[in-house]
Amino acid sequence: MAALVALLATTEDETLQRDMLRGLEQAMVGRAQVTMPAGWESVETKLNQSQQPEIRRRVRSLSLVFGSALAMESLRTDLRNTNLPSADRVGMLESLAQVNDPQLPAMLWELMKDNALRADVIRYLARYQQPETPEVLLEGYPTYSALEKQRALSVLASRTSYALPLLQAMADGTLPRTDLSASLIRDLRNLKHDEVDHLLSVVWGAFRDIAADKQGEIERVKRIYYAGGSTPGDATRGRAVFARACQQCHQLFGTGGRVGPDITGSDRANLDYILQNIMDPNAVIPNDYRSSEVETKDGRVLTGVVREQTASSLRLATPTEEYVLPMDQVVSLEQTELSMMPEGLLTPFNDQEIRDLLYYLRQPAQAPLLATRENTDLFFNGRDLTGWNGDDDLWRVEDAEIVGSTTTGLNHNAFLKSEMILKDFRLVFEMKLTPDNENSGIQFRSRAADHGEVRGYQADAGAGWWGKLYEELGRALQWEAPGDQHVKKGEWNLYEILAVGHHVRTAINGHLCVDLQDPEGALQGLVAFQLHSGGPMEVRFRRLSLEVDPEPKLTTTLSDM
Repeated sequence: MAALVALLATTEDETLQRDMLRGLEQAMVGRAQVTMPAGWESVETKLNQSQQPEIRRRVRSLSLVFGSALAMESLRTDLRNTNLPSADRVGMLESLAQVNDPQLPAMLWELMKDNALRADVIRYLARYQQPETPEVLLEGYPTYSALEKQRALSVLASRTSYALPLLQAMADGTLPRTDLSASLIRDLRNLKHDEVDHLLSVVWGAFRDIAADKQGEIERVKRIYYAGGSTPGDATRGRAVFARACQQCHQLFGTGGRVGPDITGSDRANLDYILQNIMDPNAVIPNDYRSSEVETKDGRVLTGVVREQTASSLRLATPTEEYVLPMDQVVSLEQTELSMMPEGLLTPFNDQEIRDLLYYLRQPAQAPLLATRENTDLFFNGRDLTGWNGDDDLWRVEDAEIVGSTTTGLNHNAFLKSEMILKDFRLVFEMKLTPDNENSGIQFRSRAADHGEVRGYQADAGAGWWGKLYEELGRALQWEAPGDQHVKKGEWNLYEILAVGHHVRTAINGHLCVDLQDPEGALQGLVAFQLHSGGPMEVRFRRLSLEVDPEPKLTTTLSDM
């Protein structure tokens, strides 16, 4: 390493600097703290002045591993800076956790108040044995988003001292028992604690490791399915159930996790095949998907699939996240004879939800995803365009922003379409259009049309069009009053769209624009962002917040607040 550091100190070749830093970072994966090599402080000082953001970022990352106080304090300061992109701050949080920053546990309580980071902060609470964690998570649980609830439950199921208050809250009725999934039950049972098992039986009921009559259970579920008639389920609703129960681990039609196998090409049209795998997941288990139980020195018990193990680190994939654990922090590692897929997967669902899920699983092509309060986090993940369809040459994600751009202009409209179907909803976001004399818009309650077009409502944007409501490929202009006077041209503008029943309202920067009762309008459909035909342009969308079944009042206007 000394030779590499010496070369970094002298070379001015940015390509060489970048490649060497990448190599050093790769060598440090899974290592929390490494003695700082001689000469690194001068390299740190020099490369922190680089004009290349990647070089500065990698230098700081390595400096953290080498125990640089300067890098540590710089990262803490930036982590607290709410003006920085959320995606960057999440990376900073991960870096501080990786090097076991002694100040991070206290910072986590401060960061729990930050809506943009809370879901990721909750993940890192699991690393530290802190007596106040269960109380804080249980108190805030009713206000959390679906993703935050999912991660909070995962944290609470990782330690006996956290699991007991969780189960007691469910036994007392202060937390809904239905939030306890089959995979969480498996994690709780893996704690191997008598009081946890007792409370689990109170909350969940009787459970057993192996069902006495799997075929009988399969036949019972088949009767439920066929009781629905010739079209027993709804694929759109079924995809929403899949998102709750299966998508964390399985990919289907390119969407989902990778803890379990991709089921797109499996024999899904065969109902018996589907039910045998759901009801008896441990009958046939490929080695790549056998679960392992890991106990760590900080008291956690984790269940997941080992993706990679080296002398220095262990990479473990779980339904909620992927861990890279230093091997010196692993107390025990045991591969089980069980699948990562838990038994009892269908237990939380009613008969219609079971029919919808099975009907969706049997479809030959992807179905839209019906938005529910439980899955709004899937609308936009802040990292990539999972769940969206559009031209990759026109649409991308940068710094947690959806960006549409063309340097040459377009001969026809282009859309980035969400796979999610919305009924009653509120969508709040910030939008920036440059130049302002071009045109964009937000389709909602719309549907895909021929040639990549979209038909339906559009909340308009662009000079002379800001604040208007247009029905694309339909009835044309539905609200003519412009909202240009409320717009900050070339800057970020706060936009709110509220659709409840036949009442559609929009606001820009806190000013009411559209207030329309439209008995003829569609009551559900997709969201899509538009690049209008015309000259070169760029449109950006950030800080998207989706609410399903909202109160029928605007939240960004003073008159309604």
